[in-house]
Amino acid sequence: MADETETVALSVPQDITAEQAVLGSILLSTDPQDLIADLMTILEPSDFYRTAHRLIYAAILKLDESQRAIDILTIVDELNKDNQVENVGGMAYLAELASTVPVAGNALYYARIVREKSIRRNMIDTLQSSLTQTYEGADSVDDAVAELSTKLDMINGGEKSADFKNIADVVEKSFEQIEQNSRTTETVTGLASGYPALDNLTTGFHGGEMIIVAARPAVGKTAFVLNIAQKVAVADPDLPVVVFSLEMPDTSLVNRMLAAEGNINSQHMRTGQLDSEEWNALAVAMGSLANTKIYIDDTAGIKVTEIRSKLRRLYKREGKLGLVIIDYLQLIEGTGSEGRQQEVSAISRAIKMMAMEMDVPIIALSQLSRSVEQRQDKRPMLSDIRESGSIEQDADIVAFLYREDYYEKANDDSDNPNDPRDEEQQDVGEIEVILEKNRSGARGTARLLFVKSYNKFSNIEFHAEEPGGFG
Repeated sequence: MADETETVALSVPQDITAEQAVLGSILLSTDPQDLIADLMTILEPSDFYRTAHRLIYAAILKLDESQRAIDILTIVDELNKDNQVENVGGMAYLAELASTVPVAGNALYYARIVREKSIRRNMIDTLQSSLTQTYEGADSVDDAVAELSTKLDMINGGEKSADFKNIADVVEKSFEQIEQNSRTTETVTGLASGYPALDNLTTGFHGGEMIIVAARPAVGKTAFVLNIAQKVAVADPDLPVVVFSLEMPDTSLVNRMLAAEGNINSQHMRTGQLDSEEWNALAVAMGSLANTKIYIDDTAGIKVTEIRSKLRRLYKREGKLGLVIIDYLQLIEGTGSEGRQQEVSAISRAIKMMAMEMDVPIIALSQLSRSVEQRQDKRPMLSDIRESGSIEQDADIVAFLYREDYYEKANDDSDNPNDPRDEEQQDVGEIEVILEKNRSGARGTARLLFVKSYNKFSNIEFHAEEPGGFG
């Protein structure tokens, strides 16, 4: 006997009565502009199911925008501009709307019913679209899951904008923060990078901040942010630190961390030719890093929607995020539907929104254009950021790495460029961290030491005779 299945006819989520009540409440209101100001934080025309109601609400918003009176006659006049009066049922239907309102004072209640039905319809459309794409199998599973997660997150954004905050409340909140900071002698109020010269300028990295670290290739920007990740994670082993590596596989990334953590020559690690002291140092470094909550994602060509989806899942699992690093911004895959500069600008804005949403500082690395090579002074400027678009506007901090020896080596005219003494001198050099933009603090330059063979940045005040003595 064949299985029998019962087909249940499901109706599209809607509440026409609530839609009529919203529009009728506006027509009956003694102060429609005031009511519309509240309704606009909840509803937009597309939230209405019936096309006639979408057209009427859109006409009302246009009248409000131009500060014209709102009544049946002016609405009809506005609809007439697009020949839409008959499509909404004419003046007779507008008059009928005003008579269908149960209680005009409940307009916001009706509006939330309309919004809820709209959200449910959007969920159905999103899931149906995702179902079709899943059957077709055009996208990878990871891409499909990330896209669906992002779309569902965006559907229910709640009311569109928060109300004004009274300055008295903000002053009180500000005072509490100042009082809390006064209880310590530390000048760092955010997440310490582990480099006092830098922290003195930034007061640490704060939740919601987007930090851009930019440099020419091979200057050491990846090593720099990995050093910060290590210092943050080792200082607080319970604090999740996330590294998105779009250019380097996870093992190469961890090898760099181990070299810096254990003061081990990175070339020895690549060849496996470690002496007994280095093997011991490696074991200690492995134990130190394994005890942290550093999470690595080395997905090449990852999309910003995937980054957001993965961070949200980790945030829900851990309850917090300490620091996020993206290496590097220009390698994030765009949609391909617009120019690359517009894509990078959209990616930059998305990263800033993620930082604010999850209250976490996000450090995004960026390449510099070759224009810096054409100048006599090679120190970078904001305009040197490749495909900059709105990157410098979105960022709270823009830091450039500059090494004098990077350009000196290129212009080296010595008779014996292979002199081992020159190599030894070039292994340890001063590097400038130039804060060209610092939204909440001072601009300036922090000077650090970079030990290239260890992939390690050190504080200058801890300079010692041997490279292993740097702190």
